Amino acid sequence: MIKDEEYISFLKSIISCISHGDYYSVKELSYLELEKMNKKMKE
Repeated sequence: MIKDEEYISFLKSIISCISHGDYYSVKELSYLELEKMNKKMKE
């Protein structure tokens, strides 16, 4: 699973994008994080 530090960093990135109204980046960041988590689970 994802470590707390990584999750906190991810959430900060999402919050920053939302604060700037950049919802496309939120979608992209979420997609990339999901891919990374799926890779870790397969290993």
